[in-house]
Amino acid sequence: MEKGTAKRVQKRYRVLWDQNSGQAGYYNPPLSPERVAQGHFGFFAGRPVDAYVGAPGCNAGYTVAWPTKVKNAEFMVDRLNSGAAIGSVQLWRHAENLRRLWDAGHDPIALEVAEAQRLGIDHWIRLSMNDWHHWGADGNEVNLQSSHFYDNHPEYLIGQEGTQGWTGKLANVLPWFQDFSHAAVRALRLDLAVEACSRYEITGFLYDFMRCPGYFKYGEEAAGAQIMTQFMRDTRQALDRVGQHKGRSVGLAVRVPNTIAGSKKLGLDIATWMAEDLVDFVVPSCFFGQDMEEDISAWVELGRATQVQVYPAIEEGYVAGHTSGFRRWYFNAPVMTPLSNEMIRALAARHLWRGADGIYVFNFFGTAPTYDYDNRDVLDDIAEPLRLQYKNKLYVVARSHDSFPNCLETERQIPKAVTAQPLSCTMDIPDDMARAAERLLAIRLWVHLDNLTIEDELAVHFNQELLSCSNPMQAGAYDPTPDTWLSFDLMSHLPLQGANTITLCMVRSNAQLAGQVEVIIMDIELEVCYEYPDGEWRRVRGWSPRT
Repeated sequence: MEKGTAKRVQKRYRVLWDQNSGQAGYYNPPLSPERVAQGHFGFFAGRPVDAYVGAPGCNAGYTVAWPTKVKNAEFMVDRLNSGAAIGSVQLWRHAENLRRLWDAGHDPIALEVAEAQRLGIDHWIRLSMNDWHHWGADGNEVNLQSSHFYDNHPEYLIGQEGTQGWTGKLANVLPWFQDFSHAAVRALRLDLAVEACSRYEITGFLYDFMRCPGYFKYGEEAAGAQIMTQFMRDTRQALDRVGQHKGRSVGLAVRVPNTIAGSKKLGLDIATWMAEDLVDFVVPSCFFGQDMEEDISAWVELGRATQVQVYPAIEEGYVAGHTSGFRRWYFNAPVMTPLSNEMIRALAARHLWRGADGIYVFNFFGTAPTYDYDNRDVLDDIAEPLRLQYKNKLYVVARSHDSFPNCLETERQIPKAVTAQPLSCTMDIPDDMARAAERLLAIRLWVHLDNLTIEDELAVHFNQELLSCSNPMQAGAYDPTPDTWLSFDLMSHLPLQGANTITLCMVRSNAQLAGQVEVIIMDIELEVCYEYPDGEWRRVRGWSPRT
């Protein structure tokens, strides 16, 4: 294919910050220009974030924060003024803040771009390609983020008949996604990309195919791949023309499922997109819950022969087999819980060890109000492999889930029943423990089990070496819960750099519970702690009296 003459984006980013929702909805009106800058960039100003990837005002993809001229797109303020269903207080705040800013002569996106330029940060706009935020809020069928194009064209939806072959949650949501076999559906997205890049001095545009993953009727994805590749060619050529007019590069990027095979299942032929130089970078991603074992090696290998960069995404939370100590009879695992800074470091270390160009963080702007946990300090650690090398980390085995089986790997290593038959799980560790032995403070394997009793005897091997439990269950001890965390000291069994194997089996089972209650492995974690000053400061012996 013929390529545009505009020079493509080649800058390497350390950390990219995705803010997939305009912050106007988080503030009571009126919102000042200074608050717009703070609300979008105050999270990370001064940290090693090199690129900001923001929403076009709203995160559903049908309405935008500026008076658009794109056919079938709508200005969110116009929808508010016309009396469209609002759907929630947050959406009212969002639209009302936009309305007042425009009335005062301020373009909210232009304010964001100006703040990015002041901070020396590249500004990208991202578009949710098939989002669901525009329907279902507060019981309304659609809300302020929808549009006449979506509401009045049911023939453009995947529809119930298009989900025949899928079951469960996926079959319930896919009918409401638009079908990209229709030219008008694709044109809306392409025209918004062109308008945004023409209107604003942004670095480029990102198509977010993970909000939400589903683009064709069941069984039509393979045929749809040719349609999507041509769509990407058309977008690339259009943005090259914008770049030629502006006299500078205009980038194009994509966020896609975290495996090449998963992307293909959606009808996204990323290998061709990369080979034809259609995109500047690719963001392999999961959906909402972080894949704790994500391996981006194949992506790195795919990009090695091209100029396309790979920035794996790290989400804010993951599905855990515990409730983080919050215990109520009505609140049971598995639950979404925030990634700790140690977990984020572990994920980033693995990605960078495997050759990622940098790290893309998703939804971090919402972690504090969602989980009451501020994870932003970790941004300083994940930007460079050297900084990460001797930082404390927590590696986690991934749990099975039911989120978007049309593109994600849902069957994982745990949970599983522990029986007399050995059960093995693998864990990849990028840390070179043997080389760092003198810097290590502690290495612990944590095994979380449901229904283990004092009558059970569990054998745990690490790389074929039998481990001794540091905190075995005690006869006569108070034990009000059916689950337990067992700890194993690995300082004498240093993990290998690369693949490690954890094997569990029941040597003896509680005879009275046999056949009635299974012992279930819920979580496996490996904690790596380094001595200060690489690791965290801890009071030394004698610092406090009588220690």
